[in-house]
Formats: sequence, structure tokens, C-alpha cells
Amino acid sequence: MIIAHAITKSFGGHRILDGVDLHVHAGEKIVLLGPSGSGKSTLLRCLNRLEEIDSGGITVLGRNLEGSKAEVQSIRADVGMVFQSFNLFPHLSVLENVCLAPMKVRGWSRSDTEAAARELLGRVGMGHKADAYPAQLSGGQQQRVAIARALAMRPQIMLFDEPTSALDPEMVHEVLQVINDIARDGMTMVIVTHEMEFARRVASRVLFMDHGTIVEEAPPEEFFKAPKTERAKTFLSHMNKRRAETAQLRGTGTLVAID
Repeated sequence: MIIAHAITKSFGGHRILDGVDLHVHAGEKIVLLGPSGSGKSTLLRCLNRLEEIDSGGITVLGRNLEGSKAEVQSIRADVGMVFQSFNLFPHLSVLENVCLAPMKVRGWSRSDTEAAARELLGRVGMGHKADAYPAQLSGGQQQRVAIARALAMRPQIMLFDEPTSALDPEMVHEVLQVINDIARDGMTMVIVTHEMEFARRVASRVLFMDHGTIVEEAPPEEFFKAPKTERAKTFLSHMNKRRAETAQLRGTGTLVAID
């Protein structure tokens, strides 16, 4: 579904991605973990050509992502992306936000698109808010609408860039549950997240990044139980400590233990 080979990317002379190789097979859920600044979100944005790579190559669904503008637009139509910020159009209703791209890009009729959009909104628990506007929604509700909007294009791949990072803690669970439901339906996904329990539950493979490279790759149970690199061990220890502090404040929570 996705092949990235020897990807490099720099900003202002600072190397963000340093020879990254990535293969994503149909139905896989790839979770990218790593400290802030490790290159996770940049890699994800390169997979949709929201960032231009400096060298290397990317093919998505068998098509060259470095092709013509028309080719890139065709690929993007099959790759849904959900961002940290919700990016909903404030002047459009929830239903209109979900319907816009399928009608404009796919050329589907309004009646068919609206019927599909209402079904998707129901699926993410937002059917009752179809006529509301983004400003009337909580952050968690806006993110669920953003997920429905991405799914409305009937993509073959979904990319999630820290979809819960802008949410209050109590809203995180509802969004992760929606993503988990999509994963169970067999969608191919690449997810950047700092939610360790979610990563452990949903991932087919965990890729741990540091300083622009993938330094460790393993099934989730193997990665969380016995990380091989000292950098991954330090990262997980830090995340466990942070989760423990959060759990202590909220009076609940489960840690990801590493042997």
C-alpha cells in the first residue's frame, strides 16, 4: 500500500528525516512512536505529499507520489488524513463539512453524498449534530466530525497525525474509540500518537523513531514488553512516569509495564 525508500527531509539545514524506509501492507495498522522532534509527523505528511521530500522515493497504492499534480490529487483522494487540529470549515455545518470533498473531488451527487455522510456521522456518534456548526461542538466532537469527513471519501488508507493531542483528557477516549472501530473494520492506517495503551491495542507494528530514523520496529507486545534499544527503553520509562502522574491526578489509569 505504501513504500517509502531512503526518505530525507531537511528544514533550514536541519535534517528531520534521515534515510527512512517504510513498507505498509494492506490492512496493517502502523503506529509511529518517538519523542517530540523525532520526525514522526514530518514522515506522515510526506506520505501525503503535504511536505516535499529532498531525496528518496514514495509510492502509494502503486503510484508514484512524486508524479504530476493530477496524479498526486488522485492519490490523495484515496488517502484520508486526520490532523492534530480539526481543520473544519467554520462557515459550514457538520453535514456540509462531510459532504464537500466527495461532491467536489469525487463528483458524487448531493443526495447520495448526504445519505452516506449521515450514516458516517451516526457511526462516529455525531448524527445528532449534523446541522450544528463547528463552533458549537467540543474538541472531541469536532475531531469525530473530521474523521467522518476523511472517511466520506472512501479512502483505502488513513493517516492520523496525533489526533488526540489537542483534546482535553476526558475527550481522548471517545476519539480513540472511533479510530479503534475503524481499525477493526480492516482499514490500512499509519498513526502518530503518544497514547501508549491505544498503540499497544491497535497496532500491527510499532515503529520507534529518533533523530529522523526508525531505530526499532516490532509487534506491539514485543516492543512494549522488551524494547531492544536503550533509547526506546528510556522513552517508554518516561511515558510510564507521565501516565502514572496523570493517573494519580485523575485517580485511575493503567501503566504499560516494561520488563
